[in-house]
Amino acid sequence: MPNLTEQYSPDRLVDRAIIHDVMMKWCRAIDRLDLDAIRAVFHADAHDDHGPYRGGVDGLIDWVRERHKTITFSMHQLSNMLIEFATPDLALVETTVCSIQRYTADGKKSLAQLSGGKLGAPGRESDLMGSSRYVDRFERRHGEWRIARRTVIAGWRRIVDVDADAPVMGSDWTVQRRDLTDFIFRERAELGLAKPSPLSR
Repeated sequence: MPNLTEQYSPDRLVDRAIIHDVMMKWCRAIDRLDLDAIRAVFHADAHDDHGPYRGGVDGLIDWVRERHKTITFSMHQLSNMLIEFATPDLALVETTVCSIQRYTADGKKSLAQLSGGKLGAPGRESDLMGSSRYVDRFERRHGEWRIARRTVIAGWRRIVDVDADAPVMGSDWTVQRRDLTDFIFRERAELGLAKPSPLSR
């Protein structure tokens, strides 16, 4: 196992920053439902264990696409992240994630997948809040750090039913979207960071 100095050498500090960025890109991809960006954080032969879903990247994307149809709001926020290098090209990354997702009144089936079968109040939107940990094996292949194997360690969950008189956004506000029309993609395109999405025209 590499010694402490090797874990924090200049090269390792660069690797740590890249791995951190990959994790941040995962959050934006899942919250904006950018399926191509989800694929980009994994190696092609990666395995994902989300609990209700276990399998390859193509299956993960199909599962996300289907179950997120009734999720109108999603936020994944990362906190503690511990990166340990087993070899120069292999790292174990443990990350705490807190998430909030809002399910439509007819999205109880999707809600039940991550709530242990609990459905919230009938006929009402529900917020599912919780904390878990990602335990990721990162591998550097052909110069790129990506996830080779992910296991989601389930933590706590709580369902909060949305009141009928819950606050609403102003009609003239910039409101987040769960697709490629979200404001961030327009800004990225204008700054030359990405091609404009056909959806944003």
